[in-house]
Amino acid sequence: MEKDITELKNCPSIERVHEILVANVETPSFPYITALLEFTIPQLFDSIRDSKILIQTFQTLIGLGNLLNRISTRQEQSELYISILERVFDEGLALNLVKGNPSPVEIREINKLVFKGKALAVVNEATTLSSVEITSECFKSTGGYVEYLSNSLLKLYSSNTRSDIIEEFLHSTLKFGDASVIKFYEIFFRESSWDYFVQSFQSMKKFQKKGYLKSLFNNYIVRIAPNSNLNALFNLLSFTSDVFDEMVIESIIQTANKSLTQVVAMILTKSDDYDFLVNKLITKWSNSTVIKNEPISIQESRTFMIMQLISRRKGSALTKDLLTNKQFLNAINNRLSSFSNNIKALGVVLVDYVCELNGEKKIFSLAPEVDTYSSLMVPNVDITELPAHDCWEALKLKETTSPIKIESKQDVSQDLDDDDDDDSLPPQTDVADPIYVKQLIEYFSVDTSNQNAYEMRRKALLKGPTLLHQKYRYGTEVHFYSEELLALLIGLDNHFDDKDFNELKLNNMVAVIVTNPSITTFMFNLLLTGDYSLQQRVLILSATLMAARQLRGFSPTNFPSQTLPEPLHRKYLELEGGSKYIDFIENEVQKELLADASAEAQDQLLGSGKVVRVSSRLKRPAKSTETPTAGFYTIIGKLFYFPLLNVWYEAGTIDIGHYSPVYIGHYIKTLALLIHCAYPSSIQLNDMVKEFLILSCNILRKISLEATPVVESIVTGVLIVCEVSNPEFLVTNHNDEIVFIQNWLSVSWELLVDDKLKSVAAGLLLRLQKLESSLERTIMDQSNSIIT
Repeated sequence: MEKDITELKNCPSIERVHEILVANVETPSFPYITALLEFTIPQLFDSIRDSKILIQTFQTLIGLGNLLNRISTRQEQSELYISILERVFDEGLALNLVKGNPSPVEIREINKLVFKGKALAVVNEATTLSSVEITSECFKSTGGYVEYLSNSLLKLYSSNTRSDIIEEFLHSTLKFGDASVIKFYEIFFRESSWDYFVQSFQSMKKFQKKGYLKSLFNNYIVRIAPNSNLNALFNLLSFTSDVFDEMVIESIIQTANKSLTQVVAMILTKSDDYDFLVNKLITKWSNSTVIKNEPISIQESRTFMIMQLISRRKGSALTKDLLTNKQFLNAINNRLSSFSNNIKALGVVLVDYVCELNGEKKIFSLAPEVDTYSSLMVPNVDITELPAHDCWEALKLKETTSPIKIESKQDVSQDLDDDDDDDSLPPQTDVADPIYVKQLIEYFSVDTSNQNAYEMRRKALLKGPTLLHQKYRYGTEVHFYSEELLALLIGLDNHFDDKDFNELKLNNMVAVIVTNPSITTFMFNLLLTGDYSLQQRVLILSATLMAARQLRGFSPTNFPSQTLPEPLHRKYLELEGGSKYIDFIENEVQKELLADASAEAQDQLLGSGKVVRVSSRLKRPAKSTETPTAGFYTIIGKLFYFPLLNVWYEAGTIDIGHYSPVYIGHYIKTLALLIHCAYPSSIQLNDMVKEFLILSCNILRKISLEATPVVESIVTGVLIVCEVSNPEFLVTNHNDEIVFIQNWLSVSWELLVDDKLKSVAAGLLLRLQKLESSLERTIMDQSNSIIT
């Protein structure tokens, strides 16, 4: 080998290099690898880059380690070495590294370099410093790297590699974070590979099983359960039944996913701790602190879990004894004593369900607001033992496709003065107006190659809202086609580049919701599970808010852009999509809420006793409203606010990359403005306020001040809360949240860089200081009453 190393340093021919590579591929030494990296590769890269023998040489522990070290230390040549590394990381790397019965020390080194991610870290650092372009999918993202590692593990399993080696690599692969771990389960949760994971899972220690169980259920099964055969999932996952404990079940409840809860309840029927776990759940469900402070969406999820579990013990001593169980009765009493209708409703629903399971007459009659939670009484999914192959086939049959992600076509450079006469459009033809909702759907879904496609779609966009408002009062046509129509509208693209497309599309979506408010549950499920662009998601939020305001009776207001010439107004709408509608409403609300604070500040500056002439144009305009839709006071929370709030808890997190703050800001803004239009008639207003304050505090604990859209939305929302809530109610029931927000604002105000945000935040601080004074007066009054 010494002779070969010397030759490599002295510019050998291509043929001789190949001979040397072949001779040393099985047992490369450190000096030999160094010679290749220092001389051969830089000198002959173009000639040997595709040499399989060269790649195999670096698919050894010593070869890979030195290659990564060279990338880290030779920044000027990193592009060259990364090109080799990308070829080294092929499907055979893991097998080549572990062949020959490696020692424990070698296994730990392989694990560190490959499965713990050192290779990815080295490449990320090098590409950041040198702007090297990466071509291999495995190095482009953490998800791609985890996908590569998962496929490598499959190779190791199928080649009968020692189980201790695989399990060490498996543990490292599953530590890349929740989002990336989904890639692992997408590869392993298949008929051909699932047994490999089960085999490794069953050999793990108990604490490891619990961690991986949470990861599996809360990150992957939660995504597929709503569209899957639950009995098939039960059969494939029942091997985990002995791992579930109180903490694991709590993590399932936090997802607020009903399909996942049903699967877990089915699996727990095989657990020896079934009754113990049910009693633990009821204990927490009855806790007065939990009742007061836990988000209502999570309380609903916990109630649903209890109902699912006790329904599978129908006729047992556990279920029969509940109605005489002191702890359960105390829980019902605590809930019925609450000021929250939602909390009361959950107690009523559960106790009536227990009565039903025991064959007894229900204690309560469901009021309309309680009926919100009657949907928790779902029939049990039958448990049937199935062979594994039948389970996988059943899952295939239940698979559904997600809505197609359609990016909007927008060309900001188009002329503004040619939108009335566009010669590129097809000639107009005589297309009849749609007269049925089914016909409206046909017009929207027409093949764009159809010669009448433009006129048909244009007619549908223009006539759709009127048709829906005419139809919904008679028959069930609107209700029957609402889901199909709404899904079609959300995914509709601007194929013909209409300037007013987004405005007309939004009007149609609003009309669908107004004429069938119960469609919101379906729409928010699309928002949660659909693969939509940011613009499409914002459009859903805009349609939700505008529909709620229309049902509330708020009259439409002219938007600022409507004072512009028509071509500029259309361009404004085209560029902004649906976001400007929410932004405009938010701005109007901010002006309204800050007007009093501004007037008070002016009075303090001018001093008391001075007469100030105020122009009538500067006075706050009266709010333009009509009579709310019948029953609006019940549906604003039941169909709009709480289902939209549930999206947050079911999603667990909102991450769409760089634009996450924009989307989260619009989401919170929509919740806040729903509270604004719910005032004063909603019977669930206090619950809505409570949930908004809890959510706001949770978000403020995590975000940075750079997320301006999120901060502004929360500040505006808390302003609305202060406006619509009784001060005494706020300081008595939500003092912890109010104090936290006030302290956060006090510390952060100087660091805010946006002038508008600082102004709104200052207005909120003033309101919160008033609340603080109100609290002090309340305490003083109570103290005086005690003394006297």
